[in-house]
Amino acid sequence: MIEYTFVGLVSFAALLLLISFFQKDSTKEVEEQVEQLTLSTMQQLYEIKKRVKAIEEELLIGSEPFSNEQQIWNLYKQGWTKEQIARKLNMPIDEVSITIARNER
Repeated sequence: MIEYTFVGLVSFAALLLLISFFQKDSTKEVEEQVEQLTLSTMQQLYEIKKRVKAIEEELLIGSEPFSNEQQIWNLYKQGWTKEQIARKLNMPIDEVSITIARNER
């Protein structure tokens, strides 16, 4: 009796194993969908970056760069020290001090 039960269980396990091979694998479909979504997202991000770059270039063409005096004053208002400003702009600290003093009036 135990032998028949054992043989029956082994046969049932083999049958389930064969059925599992022929069933449709849904994880592959999900992986393909995720891959497609990732690719489309990356393409959209690339297009957005291109557009942003084009807009930035358009904005920069119409504006002229800040003068040293404007840069010094803006950095000073942001809390930079005179030494930091001089190093950033490659200028003598005396010139930075004079510019700040002139703008503080």
